Amino acid sequence: MKLSCTNCNQSLEMPDELSGQSVECPVCNIKFTAGQSGTNSVYDVKPLIALCEQILHDEEVSAEELYELAEFLNANPEAGKHWPGNQLVGPLQEVWADGVIDSRELAIMEGIIVEARREWRRRVAPVEKTEAPVGADLTSGFAASTDTRDLARIKGPDVRMEVPSVSYPGSTHRVDLKTLSCDCSDWKFRRNTLPEGHFSRCCEHVLYAFEYLEVEGLGPMLSAFLKNTKPPDPEKNWRLEDVGYGNILISDAPHSWSDVFARGKDGWGMFGCNVRQKRWKYGSKPDGADAIIPLLKEKFEV
Repeated sequence: MKLSCTNCNQSLEMPDELSGQSVECPVCNIKFTAGQSGTNSVYDVKPLIALCEQILHDEEVSAEELYELAEFLNANPEAGKHWPGNQLVGPLQEVWADGVIDSRELAIMEGIIVEARREWRRRVAPVEKTEAPVGADLTSGFAASTDTRDLARIKGPDVRMEVPSVSYPGSTHRVDLKTLSCDCSDWKFRRNTLPEGHFSRCCEHVLYAFEYLEVEGLGPMLSAFLKNTKPPDPEKNWRLEDVGYGNILISDAPHSWSDVFARGKDGWGMFGCNVRQKRWKYGSKPDGADAIIPLLKEKFEV
């Protein structure tokens, strides 16, 4: 009997005699009833997830990328019946209703795709919430370093965790939050040589570990960085700067775009700034935006 896990959509093959019984998915470890309505047809969600990852790879979601996403769903009607396609069809129809997609609609679609990626990780690689050890403090060591370039650093808690892999379901990666290190290939080949505490040492598994580590008293800016689902570009350097309402975190722009973790109208979050074009991604600006662009140019000589 071929079926799909009702939680992560993993294609499975089980003995026919298990039909109607509770079974456990070997990938996400969630139990469901084999043969239950909707589980007999095998649907592979991974091509759609891969397309969403591709769309989020660059700094901005474009109308062309959303058109490609809509074309994929039109060509694969089964995808629109299952998660996350069934979460994308309606919003895509709305943004294309007048034939023109504006910056606000692009921002909405990016948010939906980002949340789909976050939910995919939760489904395929769930991690139990973990309490920080007594005395663990992320904030005391979080400050600009004293090196000549005054770059920002994170001092993490003395915690090591096994974090499930999305790329290789069933396997795990060893994460050390004190040194911001991981044994995944992205970390070993792209982040390993960065100085200890460098923000760009955070691969997706390090960020995922922080998400599930309950540490009290994190400042809003640091929380915004650690909750970001997209690992920072390993080529980016970071600084802490005060723009009147506390420290914000800014990066240089090796590929035209700077990441800015600051306060906005909806609270603290990440903002993208194209320094050369003097514009903010989707027109969404943080508080103090007029002062931040000159600051980026001054501190990073963009």
